[in-house]
Amino acid sequence: MEVDIKLASIFKKFLKPKRYKVAYGGRGGAKSWFFGQLAILRSTTATTRILCTREIQSSIDDSVKKLLGDTIERMGIAPYFDVQDKKINCPNDGRFFFMGLERGGKSKIKSTEGIDICWVEEAENISALSWEFLDPTIRKENSEIWVSFNPADEMDATFQMFVAPFKDIIDRDGFYEDEDHIIIKVNYWNNPWFPDVLQRQMAKMKKQNYNKYLHIWEGECNADYADSLIKPEWIEASIDAHIKLGFKARGSKSMGFDPADEGEDAKACAVAHGSVITYLDQWLEDDLSDATDKSYDIAREQGCTDYIYDGDGIGAGVKAIFKRSDVKAAIELTNYKGSNSPDYPDEPYSDDYKNDNDEAITNANLFKNKRAQYWWALRDRFEKTYRAVVKGEYIDPDELISLSSDLEHLKVLRSELTRQQRKRGITNTIIQMESKTEMRKNGKKSPNLADSVVMAFARPPIKNQNIYEGRSVRRACL
Repeated sequence: MEVDIKLASIFKKFLKPKRYKVAYGGRGGAKSWFFGQLAILRSTTATTRILCTREIQSSIDDSVKKLLGDTIERMGIAPYFDVQDKKINCPNDGRFFFMGLERGGKSKIKSTEGIDICWVEEAENISALSWEFLDPTIRKENSEIWVSFNPADEMDATFQMFVAPFKDIIDRDGFYEDEDHIIIKVNYWNNPWFPDVLQRQMAKMKKQNYNKYLHIWEGECNADYADSLIKPEWIEASIDAHIKLGFKARGSKSMGFDPADEGEDAKACAVAHGSVITYLDQWLEDDLSDATDKSYDIAREQGCTDYIYDGDGIGAGVKAIFKRSDVKAAIELTNYKGSNSPDYPDEPYSDDYKNDNDEAITNANLFKNKRAQYWWALRDRFEKTYRAVVKGEYIDPDELISLSSDLEHLKVLRSELTRQQRKRGITNTIIQMESKTEMRKNGKKSPNLADSVVMAFARPPIKNQNIYEGRSVRRACL
């Protein structure tokens, strides 16, 4: 039997045996189309019993049966299959079954023996209880569970099981793989057959509602950005902003280094050349001493004159490690301790922030701590860059931020920046950030890469020059 199968290159990793094969992402990535083809192909080569399931299946119309029937026709192998109302009989005595997990479906699935492949479609709707049932029920030797979905909420059971633990790696590499898993993020640009009609819909939404575009077309979770410090569209505008606006990286170079407190958190560093982020890196290995040495070597290679590190937690030991070699005296060392009170407490932050008496609010009265102060300064950079790039306003390039499009870990940084939220208290006059501890408690990864960018712009004042006289600290940080 000759089978005509169309395969986008991104799906080739799914051809090898794995217990869990997961494809997630936005609309137009052809995830269901691929899994349908692969299931049909498997059924033509060996006796294969394939369960197609979802959380709720009120009727056969809710299932992927029509997709499979159409695919069989398109592949030119319809004579070898018996497509019935509620099932499909395959060559080699195989069969496709279609069952929902709710409304008695679990008992039917439990009585179905010898499942080789369980394809879970629209898996964003699968509950934790359903997964607890389904995973051990598919127990035949070498059986596989295929999962396809468009993410909804990041706390949904499927996202937490298959994406959240590996998200940094997936953001960096586009996939995650180990002995049991292959998890791939698939979007419309991975689909060589992406139709023009969807191309037009995608472009229209990207222009009119960028946040919705990220969810629908790029497979990002449907986040509420109301309290996000930095909007996704601001970050999009900042990518290669120095090229879009025609300015060059200039001035001093500074490194921000986050040594990470938790064992599972990545150590991270960023280099800012003037207002352009020219270098990003993160890594899991190394103890504090080795990580500090590595970050210093990067700072020296990048020509940095300033090195700003997170002095909270284990970072308190960085100074002693950093100073043990005389050659390191060429770089100015600054302890950025985010839990401390704001820098320049008596200075006004900006004329845009005034009290009831029309007086500019000081840093001490505006920010909870130094971390809030410098995250807010970074926020201002992104907002101004958006206004300059999208709205056409002229703003001093020294007050902007540009992220080079060729930066490694750029996707990780974008994700971390949008996850950082302002913490709301009894009064909204004091600006404070959701802490790393609070983020972990809410199931969010610590934003160490983003924090390193914050620190890269937290440059100390120039020696022997009172650059803060008559200027706000925000301006000095920019």
